[in-house]
Amino acid sequence: MKHKLKFLLLYYLLWLVIFFFARLVFVAYAPALTAEAGFKNIALSFFYGLRMDASATAYLIAPVCLMTIFSLFIPYLNNIKPYRVYSFIVLLTVAMIVLSDASLYEAWGFRIDDDILVFLANPKEVYASVSHLPLFWILLAFIAGLTGLWYLFNKKLKQIFFVPQYGYKVPTVFVLLCVTAALIIPIRGGLQLAPMNQSTVYFSTNNFANHSAVNAVWNFVQSAVKKNDLQEESYHFMGDTQIATLTDSLYAAKGVQQQWLNTQTKTPVNVLVIIWESFTEKAIHVKVGGKEVTPYFNQLKQEGLYFSNIYASGDRTSKGIPAILSGYPALPVGSIIQDPGKSNKLQLLSGLFKEHDYSTPFFYGGEPEFANIKSYLLHGGCNPIIDKASFAAKDMNSKWGAHDGVVAERVLQELQTIQQPFFGTWLTLSSHEPFETPVPTVIHGEDITNKFLNSLHYTDEVLGEFIKQCKTQAWWNNTVVVIIGDHGHPKPETGYKADNFRTPMLWLGGALRETGKVITHVGSQIDLATTLSAQFSMGKGQFPFSKNLADTTALHWAAFNYKDGLGFVTDSSRLIFDIVANRIVESLGDVSDKTLLPAKAIFQKMYEDYLNK
Repeated sequence: MKHKLKFLLLYYLLWLVIFFFARLVFVAYAPALTAEAGFKNIALSFFYGLRMDASATAYLIAPVCLMTIFSLFIPYLNNIKPYRVYSFIVLLTVAMIVLSDASLYEAWGFRIDDDILVFLANPKEVYASVSHLPLFWILLAFIAGLTGLWYLFNKKLKQIFFVPQYGYKVPTVFVLLCVTAALIIPIRGGLQLAPMNQSTVYFSTNNFANHSAVNAVWNFVQSAVKKNDLQEESYHFMGDTQIATLTDSLYAAKGVQQQWLNTQTKTPVNVLVIIWESFTEKAIHVKVGGKEVTPYFNQLKQEGLYFSNIYASGDRTSKGIPAILSGYPALPVGSIIQDPGKSNKLQLLSGLFKEHDYSTPFFYGGEPEFANIKSYLLHGGCNPIIDKASFAAKDMNSKWGAHDGVVAERVLQELQTIQQPFFGTWLTLSSHEPFETPVPTVIHGEDITNKFLNSLHYTDEVLGEFIKQCKTQAWWNNTVVVIIGDHGHPKPETGYKADNFRTPMLWLGGALRETGKVITHVGSQIDLATTLSAQFSMGKGQFPFSKNLADTTALHWAAFNYKDGLGFVTDSSRLIFDIVANRIVESLGDVSDKTLLPAKAIFQKMYEDYLNK
């Protein structure tokens, strides 16, 4: 019995050591964030994270404890082979999770969870997203680390494996059963009432330090196993009556609308919505080497109706598309368009305009099947869908498909011949990872920030030329072009997470009643649906989460969310609330608990609406 207990103890401790090095890999992979957090916070993340490491280890050792018990009855389990096989499979899985987590954190801003499983269904898109990473060195580290760990396990298993023993003794079985049952204590994180969760290991006002304390393997498995239960519990803040009172006040308006478009003319007004991949408001103010990142957009701002304070609802394209076209808020985890049973209940701007005899083309140089976007578009009446399959092989000049320059030419061709009026949508792709461009580099640098800014510069140039060509078309004088980002981007860093969700919106075209105007009050990308449809006197009440930016009596606010957090912005304040830590982690202006209540209310209402669809 002593041999078996020693084996289990050392096996447990060895996993704790492995998770210690896994955390070391995570903090080493993000040196800037580690330096910002400070040595003390990073050191404490190892201390506080030990509790979650112990929980993850207890889960991993439970099958080994059971095998050890069964080895008393089954001779085959009284040798080292089944333990080697189990250890290798678990090591392989853990190594993949740990390295993927470290590589993706900078782009995602949260520890790896089961969201990645959605993207694995599209391996080409996954490769396109990560190909800008140092894949060779990551693979080399993976192989070296796995080989080293396997050698360590193999050697240790040989040294501490128990002496072969056939038959059993009641005391041995009893003790091993007690040891196995006792694993519930580290699994739960202790004897406290609440079981282990992320907030158990949160300890700092620095988010990266808190995230460093989280065990990647534990987080991934828990998100997959208990996703719905955790979300429903975590996202419930108040009762229905209080939610109704708070949200009703947010949407209170008298319907006094400014008319921004000439929609009362005999000639119907065309609409083209250009959804710019990762278009962050931060970029329009940046110069690199004396060169503006978005010189054409900055010039076009003077020619149209520019909204300077718009916030994206979420942080993924699959969230931004329904936010823009359906006025439906982003979910903190996943997207409603990944569930056709729910997304089919949404109204789309394209579908609404189609009911009024508009043509509704959709343009995208990639594969709209990604994240189930195509199902959502078809339900919304988009026809035709011009996608990757619509372009010649020679035009496949991006890992995602056809670059924006190629697609821009196709958009112009189609709009010249398509039946008017039209409601067209174009989703760009060149400013998505891996930030490659088909033209010579203008903004140089091998770091992610400069590559990203260079890709924005390329799309800006494409759109500048595209608008120039649009102005020569007969339909320009009775058309409005809306340029808006699908979401923001973490780069370039400003030190404020809320800035990552800010995305410009610009209306252009001959259908505008006035130009050179700037709308400075706060709004959300989900407000486009109601604002645009109201200009045409369409779709009243069909976008319940969207408000009319042209209503002079409407309140000015925007809400956004991400994994385990939510944001709320008004003209005088800005805050970010961490749901796991249960506190405000970023604030600007007049922020208090009272300011937080409407943010929680709209968030809970949105999530309950999603669950009830």
